[in-house]
Amino acid sequence: MGNQRNAQPVGVARAMRDPVASRSSARKLPPGADPATYQADKMTALLKSAAYFSIFNAPNPANPNIPVLLIPGISFLMTAVEVNEQLHRFEVSDQEPTAHRGLRSTKIVGEPVANVHIRFTPIPWNFEAAPGKCPPTTLLIPFIAQRVAMLEGQLTFKDAQNSGFQAFGTARTFPVQVGGKNQLRIGAAIEILNGLGRFEGLTGAFVINGFISPPHDLALNLMVRVMDPQGKLKAASPITPIQPISDPDPDAAFLVFLGEVDQSRPITLNCMPDGRVVSANIYERIRLAHINFDLSTPADLRSVTTDGPIVGTRVSTLFFYTDAVSPAPVSPLQDTDGVFSFFDRQNNVFASLKANMVEGRAFATSMPEALGPILRMCGFGPLISGTGQFAEASGMMSLNGVMSLFPHASSRLYVLRIADPQGRFRAAANDAWS
Repeated sequence: MGNQRNAQPVGVARAMRDPVASRSSARKLPPGADPATYQADKMTALLKSAAYFSIFNAPNPANPNIPVLLIPGISFLMTAVEVNEQLHRFEVSDQEPTAHRGLRSTKIVGEPVANVHIRFTPIPWNFEAAPGKCPPTTLLIPFIAQRVAMLEGQLTFKDAQNSGFQAFGTARTFPVQVGGKNQLRIGAAIEILNGLGRFEGLTGAFVINGFISPPHDLALNLMVRVMDPQGKLKAASPITPIQPISDPDPDAAFLVFLGEVDQSRPITLNCMPDGRVVSANIYERIRLAHINFDLSTPADLRSVTTDGPIVGTRVSTLFFYTDAVSPAPVSPLQDTDGVFSFFDRQNNVFASLKANMVEGRAFATSMPEALGPILRMCGFGPLISGTGQFAEASGMMSLNGVMSLFPHASSRLYVLRIADPQGRFRAAANDAWS
């Protein structure tokens, strides 16, 4: 992440005189304008203009997964898995919390809408994965933590245009015990390399959050986020109701939040003397979000996101290392000291949760409407500890969003998957917020 000893915070006051901040947007700023805050509301609205697709993986009986074996006939010596999965609509609805009941959620896995192929390939910890780069042969070991390359990624929706994308990313496995049984959790951050059909010309990424039991059993949520400033994928009429199927992950609860800049505590950047950004102090307000999509006709694929009430905050220190004027195309990303604090409508804090992004990527993105550099970002990490309702909570966090360096603005979607065999986070379907 670079030497941070001499890093300096860039707040509002310093941004006004910082030559890096000034150069980043000088051609678009009026005289005397503050690069950190100028048109921040407009930028926030631009960053929020995204289409989301919440999907759940399930086995495809017509095209089962194929283990790649080190030695033919020895099934436990796998070096990869050719994953061929069926993707289903996935709808999560969260209730507005109260201090008494906390957060409650319902989820519905629906009809199949897409297929996906990925070559799930374990890699050494020091291997620098890249599209088309073949890793050294590495055994897939289900009881230790490993890094994984997601090679040959292809996701195809069941619309008339066969919309979808080619993609590449990396993942980590996290061995845990749930209810006395071993479980291999997984988080992944995957970049869209090429959009097809309705996604042609659009940029985005998706994150994965769930568990696997190679080669055939898995329960994974895919959250796709596509930059859509023109509203190409935005639904103009009500979404078709989901068609429920049996839940492949019945003992888990999902919570979905949108993070936005907390205007009372703005983002500050920490820079080296040469102007390179090494980290950012992030302060967010967290609101509930309801995401839905459908294939309303054989020729149409559309999405809708409904903002819910603000239910908390999140603070973290986000580490990356990039030039503030011309960011690197891809930068490693992680955060520390990440804390969610949740409150009710009367601002009574009833719970907190610590969770850090242990692996992620930041992607420099060009947007003609933007005043300065834009970074799309996605990543994941385990839940660490909590208080109140989140005491002894176990699970994973994934993040998929975007951030503007100048002005300081962001829109980031969080998905929490929580092991919930006792039903502390699950509500009756007719009680859920939507």
